[in-house]
Amino acid sequence: MKKTSIITSLILTVSICLSGCASMNPTNGKAQEQTNAIVSTSVAICQILDRLEYTGVIGVPETSNTLPDRYKNATVIGAPMNPDFEIIKSLSPDLVLTPKSLESTLSKDYTAAGINSAFLDLSSVEGMYKAINSLGKLLGCEKKAQELTSEYENYMAEYTAKKGEQPNILLLMAFPDGFYLVATENSYVGNLVKLAGGKNVYGSSTNGDENGFVNINPEDMVQKDPDMILVFAHYAEKDAFSFMKKEFETNKSWQYYDAVTQGEIHYLPSEYFGMSATLSWSKGLDHLEPILYGE
Repeated sequence: MKKTSIITSLILTVSICLSGCASMNPTNGKAQEQTNAIVSTSVAICQILDRLEYTGVIGVPETSNTLPDRYKNATVIGAPMNPDFEIIKSLSPDLVLTPKSLESTLSKDYTAAGINSAFLDLSSVEGMYKAINSLGKLLGCEKKAQELTSEYENYMAEYTAKKGEQPNILLLMAFPDGFYLVATENSYVGNLVKLAGGKNVYGSSTNGDENGFVNINPEDMVQKDPDMILVFAHYAEKDAFSFMKKEFETNKSWQYYDAVTQGEIHYLPSEYFGMSATLSWSKGLDHLEPILYGE
C-alpha cells in the first residue's frame, strides 16, 4: 500500500473517532510507533503532544504564548486561524493537526494544497481526553496518554461543587470590536460551566453554530432571568472586556436583568477560558467554583 493511501485511510478512521494522527512505514505499509513529521497549528495541541513526550513536531503556530522547549527548533507556520500553507507544504509533514473548531474554515484549503490533515475535538474536556487517547494509540504513546487520562479521572472523582441550588448562568463571549455572542453549553467554556455545576440558560438543545455560539436578541435573554452573567473574551481580552463593561453601563436593556443590577457580572480570564480545551482546564474549574457558590 502506498504511503499516501495509508495516511488517507488512517485520517478517515481517526476523524470518525475524534481525530488523531497517523504514522507509516513507506516500505511495508505497517504503522510505526511514531511518525517523523507532524505540524501542530495550535498551542493547545503542542502542549498535548509535549505531555505525550512526542518529539516529531516540525511545525508550530505563531503565538505570544510560551511553547514547549521540546519544539523550540520547529518552524513557525503562521497564525493558528490563518496558517501559511506554503510553509507547511515546504516542510513535507506526514500530518497537520488542527482544532476541530477550525475544520470548516481550513479543511478545504488543506485539501486544495495537498496537505494531509486531521482535526482534534477540543470543544469539551471529555472530547479532549478522547482525542488524547486516539493520539496515544496512533503515536505509540499509550502509556503517557493513559497517565493524562488518569489525572483527569482522579480530579473529577474528587471534584465536588459546593452544595446548594445550581445557579442559572448567561454566558457571553465578547469581541473587542463591539459585539458579543451567547455561548451555549456546547461551547468549551459552556462545558466548563457545566462541569463546575452551573446551569447554562442556553443548554445543549440550543441551536448554535458548530462551536456552540449563537446570536440571541436581548428580549429573549432577559426572559431567561439568569442569576449571574459570565463573560469571556474571544481575543484581545482588555479591549473585549472594556466594550462589555460599557455595554452593561450604557445599554438600558441590561438594566432589566437582576444579575446586572445586583452586580453579578463576572469576567473570566483568557488564560483558562478560551475557544478550545487545554490542559489547564482544572484551573478553570477552580476559578469558577467560588464565583458560582461563594468563597
